[in-house]
Amino acid sequence: MMELPMPLIMDILSRLPVKDLLRFRCVSKTWKYLIDDSHFIKLHLQHSLENTTNLAVVIRSSYLYSVEFPALDEAIIIDHPLKSYDMGTEVLGSCNGLLCLSNGEKHGINGTVVYNPVTRKSRQVPASKIKIPYGYEHLIYGFGYDLVNDDCKVVRVIQYSTNRPDSYDSEVKVFSLKASSWRKVQDFPREYLLCYRRRWGVYVNGCLNWMATLKPDESKLIVSFDLCSEVYKAVLLPKYSAGEVHLTVEVLGQCLCLLIKYPTIRSEVWVMKEYGVEESWIKLFTVAQPDMIGSFEYVRPIVYSKDGSRVLLEQDRRKLIWFDLQSQTAESVEISGNFYPFAATVLVESLVLGSRKTHKKNKRKEPEPLGNVNIAALPNSSETKAISGNHSQIREQRNQMHGKLLESICMIIFQRNQIRMYVLLHCQIHLKQRPFLVICSKELGCRRYDYISKKPN
Repeated sequence: MMELPMPLIMDILSRLPVKDLLRFRCVSKTWKYLIDDSHFIKLHLQHSLENTTNLAVVIRSSYLYSVEFPALDEAIIIDHPLKSYDMGTEVLGSCNGLLCLSNGEKHGINGTVVYNPVTRKSRQVPASKIKIPYGYEHLIYGFGYDLVNDDCKVVRVIQYSTNRPDSYDSEVKVFSLKASSWRKVQDFPREYLLCYRRRWGVYVNGCLNWMATLKPDESKLIVSFDLCSEVYKAVLLPKYSAGEVHLTVEVLGQCLCLLIKYPTIRSEVWVMKEYGVEESWIKLFTVAQPDMIGSFEYVRPIVYSKDGSRVLLEQDRRKLIWFDLQSQTAESVEISGNFYPFAATVLVESLVLGSRKTHKKNKRKEPEPLGNVNIAALPNSSETKAISGNHSQIREQRNQMHGKLLESICMIIFQRNQIRMYVLLHCQIHLKQRPFLVICSKELGCRRYDYISKKPN
């Protein structure tokens, strides 16, 4: 019976729901190590984000609930580490399948956690003392992913007034999951005041975003905080109609979204198609009242439908509705359970925090010298190459090959039933003692080459 090439197996598995993959870990040790591997976890997350699959809607009420998307039929209570019968847990943000949850600063080390509701893995965020001379006016959080350093971060912004008019001091700290520590960073710009309905930062494209008022002229803008460079930037608003408006920043389909509410008249939903480019703002749709969905205080966009023709809206924290972008009609969503009022957010289910590397820090062993691969056995193909030797020799050969190989070529190492896949173009070679090498390409599939102790004659 012909075996499927491992890259094909990885591609198939990366398109499956997380719950199925957690069961498939029991198939064999090989599959367990594959599904737990950090490279596979990133591949699976990438597929989910690009194809808008493996989504769930998280509802915050007296408890936290998870609702399967797009079915939206049953709300299941999330059994998270901060679950309490007398306190509603806040959702400070959602990113890469993780929820940042908090019961407040006063609860110390157990007050805030980063939690994956599918794998049920969590990381505690220790409390950080607030060191300011006066009582604070605004305590605002954000949670997102540092794209460059491969690190999830929690941001805490504290603003407090001073004796100077139209000026605010602040204390900004960042908690790194990778370093497992808080760090004080540059203060929030003094001329910006954060005081809007959406207290938690909105994560888009490696940045956290908040609505702010610019003092002293009271103009409105979006302030972004880059999680990599830790620099603040202003994001200009679209040119909307004049009048009394209430502004809220949201995220829709991985794009920055602005909700503009004209009280008792209508609400407009704008999206920034290219992050940071003012000209890319477009008005996606308008919900007029009371004609379309009746009278409402506000509506919030949550997520697109699978085909992108509808948007799920949260109305007045009391119900969810599907809004058809083409016909401009609305349809109520009935979810079993009693959880009113509520706030909804979308979650991309993932294996993040499920990797054994995340929870167990093994002391890295120095790589042992490798034997030589039987070069004579390699097929004659310009797309297939083998490298051999000790650690430094392989690294040198790898550097010489960098940029010359196609992206479809990869190297797979089997060691004690553990599978690791590395694309040579990206120079991701992890060197340990291993019994044999498999080299794959689109044309040839996978072939095995045994290591031998001596060079072939």
